[in-house]
Amino acid sequence: MIINPCIRLLVSALLLISMSACISLIKEPDAITVYSLRSTDHSQNNAWPTVPWSLTITRPISNTFLDSNRIVVRPESNILKVYQAANWSDTLPDLVQEKLLETFENSGKIKAVSRQNSGVPAEVALLLDIRQFEAVYLSGQKKPNVLIQIHAKLLEYPSNRVITSKTFDADVATSSKDIPDVVQAFETGLNTVNQEIVGWALTNGRGKTK
Repeated sequence: MIINPCIRLLVSALLLISMSACISLIKEPDAITVYSLRSTDHSQNNAWPTVPWSLTITRPISNTFLDSNRIVVRPESNILKVYQAANWSDTLPDLVQEKLLETFENSGKIKAVSRQNSGVPAEVALLLDIRQFEAVYLSGQKKPNVLIQIHAKLLEYPSNRVITSKTFDADVATSSKDIPDVVQAFETGLNTVNQEIVGWALTNGRGKTK
C-alpha cells in the first residue's frame, strides 16, 4: 500500500511531539554543590611547645553513615539524613585528616608530620575517632547547631603504648539553615577542635612515655 507523503510527514511530526513530551517529563537531576573546609590561616600558637619528634596521623575511623562525602543533618533526635545536592570535597575521615595535618604543619612546632603509610618514619601516632559531625536541630530550633566530637589517642612507636587520650567537642550555632551557612559553622567547629588537638598532642606527645 502506498502511503500518502503528507500523511507520512504528519505521523512523523506527531511522533516527534510525543517524544518531546516524554523527555520533558524526565526531571533533570539537581546540580551538586561541593564544599571544602579551609584551615585557619594563622594556626601557630606561641603557647605550644616545639617538639623534636615526628608524628603520623592515621585515617580517622567513624560510623558507616559518616564515612562518606555526604553532609549529615539530624532533623530529629533519632533521625539522620543528608543534605540534598551538597557534598564534601572528600570523604569526611579523609577531609578531617587533611585539615588536621595542615594545622600541624602550619604550626611550625613539630619536626615532621605525615599520613600513616606515607613512608615517613614517625615516633608518635595520632589515632582519631569521629563520633559526631552533623548539623543538629535541637528541640524547638528553626536553625541547626553544628556538633562535632572527635576522640583522639596518642601512641608511642614502635611499642604502641598508649600515651594519653582525650575527647574534643565543638558546638557552633549556625546563622541560618541555608547550607553555605551550615558549612561555615562546620569549618569554624573543625578549626576549633583541630587547634585543641594540636596543642594537646604537642604538649603530651612524649611527656608521659617511660
